[in-house]
Amino acid sequence: MQLVIAIIQPGKLDSVKEALVKLGIQGMTVTGAKGFGRQKGRPLAFLGLLDMEGKPFTVDFLPKVRIEIVVNDDIVDAVVDTIVAAAKTGTVGDGKLFVIPVSRAIRIRTGEENEAALTIEEPATLSDSRKNK
Repeated sequence: MQLVIAIIQPGKLDSVKEALVKLGIQGMTVTGAKGFGRQKGRPLAFLGLLDMEGKPFTVDFLPKVRIEIVVNDDIVDAVVDTIVAAAKTGTVGDGKLFVIPVSRAIRIRTGEENEAALTIEEPATLSDSRKNK
């Protein structure tokens, strides 16, 4: 199993999600992020903090989106290629992608582990969850 982390431009999130869904990916975690690289960024007031001189503390960050997906080894290359193709604009600031080994995964609800925890399930409905109570 591999953890794919992609830092992309916020405007590319929908196209990346759509491409991954077409590939068969059924879930991902998406969080807002701020960062900078070659693009350098622009000054933003950071959490309303003040520096030693009482001036607003600024950091040159740009808004980004962080996508995290754990996938089986057999589809990691397809997932990476799909994200890169969907997120690429060809300009500085398109982002970065990292692939990190995952030693263990557990589906909390069922206790299934590793690849079984990542497999496709029948979609649960609200009425199904109420039946179990």
